[in-house]
Amino acid sequence: MQLQLSSATTLRHIATTAVVLLLTGSVFGGTPPFKTYGDDKTAYSTGVLVAAGEPLYFSSGSTAGKDAPTTVKGQALVTLGKLKEKLTAAGLTPGDVVFVRAYLAPGADGKVDFAGWNEAWTEFFASIAPHKPARTTVGVPRLGRPETLVEIEFVCAPAAAPDLFTSSEKLALPVTNPNLKPYGTKEGRIYDGMGIKPGAAYYWTAGTTPPVIKPDAPKDSPEYYGDMKTQATGILTRLKENLASVGLTFGDVVFLRAFVAPDVLHGGKFDMDNWNAAYSEFFNTAANPHKPARTTVTTPSYGPPGTMMLEIEVLAAFPGEPALVKFDNAASPGLKAFGGATAPISSGVASKSGNRFFFSAGAGPDTTAEGDLKTQALSALEKIKARLADAGLAMKDVTFLRAYVVPDADGSFDRKGWGEAYTTYFNNPGQTHKPARTTIAVHSLPRPNWKIEIDVIAVAP
Repeated sequence: MQLQLSSATTLRHIATTAVVLLLTGSVFGGTPPFKTYGDDKTAYSTGVLVAAGEPLYFSSGSTAGKDAPTTVKGQALVTLGKLKEKLTAAGLTPGDVVFVRAYLAPGADGKVDFAGWNEAWTEFFASIAPHKPARTTVGVPRLGRPETLVEIEFVCAPAAAPDLFTSSEKLALPVTNPNLKPYGTKEGRIYDGMGIKPGAAYYWTAGTTPPVIKPDAPKDSPEYYGDMKTQATGILTRLKENLASVGLTFGDVVFLRAFVAPDVLHGGKFDMDNWNAAYSEFFNTAANPHKPARTTVTTPSYGPPGTMMLEIEVLAAFPGEPALVKFDNAASPGLKAFGGATAPISSGVASKSGNRFFFSAGAGPDTTAEGDLKTQALSALEKIKARLADAGLAMKDVTFLRAYVVPDADGSFDRKGWGEAYTTYFNNPGQTHKPARTTIAVHSLPRPNWKIEIDVIAVAP
């Protein structure tokens, strides 16, 4: 399928494209159905533009499992090998990968081995050179098992073919949406991955937090938000209502991402058991046999005061044309944002079927912007804006934005400064569009001086 370039293509875009074609073997159509951006300064692409109406595949977060190597590089190579096997089961290859998100946990010394991850990345993707996916890498407090150092997700854009995802049918898994092709087992809590048929329309929710259970209780008391099971149930109920407002159900969810914070009132433990208990009341049940691809990672905190322990975001695909969505946004006709008029972000963003997708790599500030969080956020957002422009897109096309922020010692960060930087590019008189968004605290970022890293997904006709 042919990719369409904007009529306003700049000379800088032309120069960038020439470099990309030489260095990464990108194409404008055919197989693979995507185009990569960037140069030889990094081992990954700064962004990948997927042709209109192509199928997608989202893997769950994967780890090396038990008896894994004890180093980040070793675990990353094992995990990438496992993901390759899962792609093979779906009829895909590493050459179909357009975006990679990696979560790294600190070792015994309390430090995250970003260098080891880079070595594993280069070793794995060198085997399929010249292709380089876009990627985001963040450090998190811990992963599922204490010994787990790496968790990785893939997004793939395979070429549409008559037999694409037919291997899913052989698994005889419950299908609650004709556009979804699940991979995994009936026994597992989540699917290994989820294929989406060509031409689907999508819906992204913002990161959703728990409702306040007892408003008159102290904000740092367990009664304010409730325990983990209560918080998870409250969030999933909110998400269910959000999806229903646009004609979707939990049977349409492609991917679910949960960020778990420690229970500061009970020894600082990450209460995964009660998160999973609540999840299991909404998915893989008699009423809803569907279960999405999923990643659960940790965040150091949601900042004082309070005992909030969970935030969840979901991506869903419409089973057909989104009948309840009126795409009346003249500035970006392929999108429709939902939510309160005074809210700084959208509660959800729907996209028409047959759009192009742009996945940006995580962007941090330039080395010349090593100031406070606002300064760094402005620099990172300007970098995102330039990457979108290279692909013929703009900030008005962003459907989802995720910001990873390194908090201060007390768990807080300059939310006012981040909000001011964000409003410079979104939700202002000159740019009224606002994406769905998640802002999450992390343990660390790839460069020691970074306070923030941002990636986006953009969609355009």
